[in-house]
Amino acid sequence: RVGWRMPSFCVASRVAALRPHDLSSRARIRPIARAARNRDTRRRSAPAVKFGTAAAAAGSRPSRVPDRRPRPSHDDLIRVDDEASDVRRLRGNCYGCGVALQTERADVSGYVDPDEYETKRVHKQLFGMMLCARCGDLSNGAMVNAVAGQGGARMSQGLITPSQLREQLTHIRDKKVLVVKVVDVTDFHGCFLNRVRDVVGANPILLVLTKCDLLPNGTDLARLKEWARREVETRRKLTLAGIECVSGRKGDGVENAVTAMFAERKGRDVYVIGSANVGKSTFIRAALKSMRELGNFGVPAKRLPTASAMPGTTLGMIPLRAFEGRGVLYDTPGVFLHHRMNSILAGEDIKRFRLGGSLVRYAPRPRCEDDASDRADFAGLTLLWGPLIRVDILLATPAAGLVFYGPKGMRVTVVDTSKLPDPTLAQAAADRERDSRRAAMAERATTKAAAGVDDPDPGRRVRPEEDERLGKGAGGGLASSAASGAASAVEAVAEWRAESASSPAMTTPYGNSDFSDLSDFSGRESPASSEAEPVDGSSATGDGRFVFCERLVKELEVNSPEGSTGARGGVVDLSVSGMGGWIRVVRESRVGACEMTMRVWGPRGLEVFARE
Repeated sequence: RVGWRMPSFCVASRVAALRPHDLSSRARIRPIARAARNRDTRRRSAPAVKFGTAAAAAGSRPSRVPDRRPRPSHDDLIRVDDEASDVRRLRGNCYGCGVALQTERADVSGYVDPDEYETKRVHKQLFGMMLCARCGDLSNGAMVNAVAGQGGARMSQGLITPSQLREQLTHIRDKKVLVVKVVDVTDFHGCFLNRVRDVVGANPILLVLTKCDLLPNGTDLARLKEWARREVETRRKLTLAGIECVSGRKGDGVENAVTAMFAERKGRDVYVIGSANVGKSTFIRAALKSMRELGNFGVPAKRLPTASAMPGTTLGMIPLRAFEGRGVLYDTPGVFLHHRMNSILAGEDIKRFRLGGSLVRYAPRPRCEDDASDRADFAGLTLLWGPLIRVDILLATPAAGLVFYGPKGMRVTVVDTSKLPDPTLAQAAADRERDSRRAAMAERATTKAAAGVDDPDPGRRVRPEEDERLGKGAGGGLASSAASGAASAVEAVAEWRAESASSPAMTTPYGNSDFSDLSDFSGRESPASSEAEPVDGSSATGDGRFVFCERLVKELEVNSPEGSTGARGGVVDLSVSGMGGWIRVVRESRVGACEMTMRVWGPRGLEVFARE
């Protein structure tokens, strides 16, 4: 109509719709004045993250970008417990082991070059972009320890305690995730976490049996899965979402495990947990490779977790974008179990005996080196499995035999038990030495307290010669008895060492053709060398004392009636925890009963499990 005008509110709404950012022309030309912000206070300080907690393990960042200053501020630091370490940890983590970074000590885990750290900090690449010096050494074959208690390592600056590693797993029970529990199939009972529900809560569990390539040729994996399900669900009352057998090194069965993981994940994050040194990182690397082969090209192909034979390689949570942005795959620190052989030995010994490597089969005959023919049975014989395991056969029938499956660095020798020193004497001598040392330490602390002098190193072990000196100085009955006990213990151990050095176990050469390419296990130049290692495998320290002594770890009686037999003629297996090997009692004849009574001696704290 002529003279008709559009209402004013319609005009305003139409113009506002055409203008960008919903701002008036005046607002676009002249922005609203803002309050002046102080450079020092413009960012709200982020709370400090305690090292070893779930927030630090998951790589949590502060809500705002940290201030870019040459020196790291208080907001950039991660607090460390005083009793755990004095090394100052910075923001950021190593993509190989997940530990918090530091630039102070090159011999401590998480060390990176200060200039490299500053460059990454400026470019906001502190998380998942740097590799610490320890991971670089582990990748090149070095055995660098970072956990207190591994191989008897005492707490020192920079070492992480096993409790700190376990604390990083406590938050899993509060989330809805899929848990992939990795178990070493060669050490099923020794590395299985019985109280895993305390860690994962009600989340579903996918059981993955690794290192299946180390099993004897012809092993039926279907029967192995049935046996594992029966062990877990029937005996341990643990419900599983599935069981898969894989080989992380060769890639066998990894595709099936990845398919089962995707089927059970249902959009949730995945946490891979397990004991230390069971192959979690190796499995993750193989799983990521399998995902890329299946067409998931968003899976990371570099900056992957470090995999090595050293227990405690992974020290923190390592997040991996493995599900095309719809979830995270976490590599977690291994739970330390101190009854395993690889936790008792130091890194150099693990490398020396080739623990975790390929296994060889050896069936010894019931004969010593000086015997002209085989004996009727193994009764009265001792089988020395390297310098670490001693098996005494007390009773055996002719139908009972033994087969050893173990690392290449562990040789088997058959000697007469009567020609070997009694291990109970060494055990009693070591106990007396330990008791005397503890008594001397208590008396030393009492003397220091009475004199008002603080002990600079209260946890230091007292040597036997110090026991005697302290006893004479104190003049008390307890100190004198401690000194006399230490002297008698030292004499008993020295006498036992002399007998061990001249025993057939140290002079008899090994006749095992499977180990012909290896040098002698004790590293001696000749069998008659006087500097040979003790037969119990306990390496001597500079003051003439043992690091550990043989202990009775298992006593087993096997009784299989005539006509009964197991797989491959096996009756029962004795699995040495953490060594990746086992001793199998086999029936060599269907005639007669298969009976055997044995005692297994090993390092203190070791456990041996019997499985049918």
